[in-house]
Amino acid sequence: MKKNLIAIAGLASLGLFSHIASAQNAVTVYGVMDLGMSVDQGGINGASTRLTSGMATQSRWGVRGTEDLGQGNSAFFVLEGGLHADTGGSTQNGNLFGRTSIVGLSNALGTISLGLQDTPFFTTLNTVVDPLRNGIARSNNLMATTGFRAGNSILLRSANFNGYSADLMYAAGEVAGDINASRAIDGSFGYSQGPLNVRMAYHVKNNDTANVKNTDTARNFLIAANYDFGSAKVYAGYGVDKGPNSAALNNSAASFGGAAPTASTDSTDLLLGVSVPFGANTVVATYVRKDDKTALNQDAQQYALAYMYAFSKRTDIYTSYAVIRNHNGAAYTEGNSEEPGLGNKQFTVGLRHRF
Repeated sequence: MKKNLIAIAGLASLGLFSHIASAQNAVTVYGVMDLGMSVDQGGINGASTRLTSGMATQSRWGVRGTEDLGQGNSAFFVLEGGLHADTGGSTQNGNLFGRTSIVGLSNALGTISLGLQDTPFFTTLNTVVDPLRNGIARSNNLMATTGFRAGNSILLRSANFNGYSADLMYAAGEVAGDINASRAIDGSFGYSQGPLNVRMAYHVKNNDTANVKNTDTARNFLIAANYDFGSAKVYAGYGVDKGPNSAALNNSAASFGGAAPTASTDSTDLLLGVSVPFGANTVVATYVRKDDKTALNQDAQQYALAYMYAFSKRTDIYTSYAVIRNHNGAAYTEGNSEEPGLGNKQFTVGLRHRF
């Protein structure tokens, strides 16, 4: 009898373990660890050499999962937080899941997700325009940093229908008594089929607050495309930024002496890039231009060259060199995914591992 009880208990425990393991199969832990050396030059305080986290891809960890609801429907969640891999601290002002915190539903028509998430505008810039995905020599050193991600947001994203897809986001401002204050509306529409990927995105943010009213809105428009020739992939993007906070500075410090820089309220952005893979190697070159249309005329150009070598699909090393040419008192600094930079030149070398 005792042996039978032990056997039954063993089978029950195996059954329970199997059930837990099966339930956990829908949950995935993932992340990136990216660490390397950066050398900044050209700033008023002289050269600086640092061990830096997340230069090419911000170091992060996350948990995501799905549940099959039947009849082609599913529920999903994503929790993702950035981390300073060199110190162990959290990025995004110390928020544990400051990169993504969403729950949603999906089916054959598309998805709806609620919470903190990337905007369609930033997704277009990050995945269609910039071959370096806003990492080393990031496009956002000069291009509009408005609308990276939005909290209190609802995102509708269609499935791909014969190459066409669209998305629309509404981010509530949550200002009592004023439904318009601080809210944002964002969306994109595009076509992706074969070697061609084309997309347009628009972002508008109300600058009113609980105490400040009747301000102008921040408006950003972006048209982006890339084309894969096989031996090389070319990228192009053109943006228009209008209104206060439409082109917030990546670094507002007077890094080169003199007066602190002024953010443009009327500017255009241009990015041209090319990525050339050969074997385990990839070479990327980009050019970014900020054309300030205000009376200050604080234009700038960024030139960048990067090289990556892949040991595997998950692990690679990289190096880059980039320089910014500032004009008429502009003070844009050469930064990466983790830091805004201290001067107008930056050299990097790093190791990146995805898990």
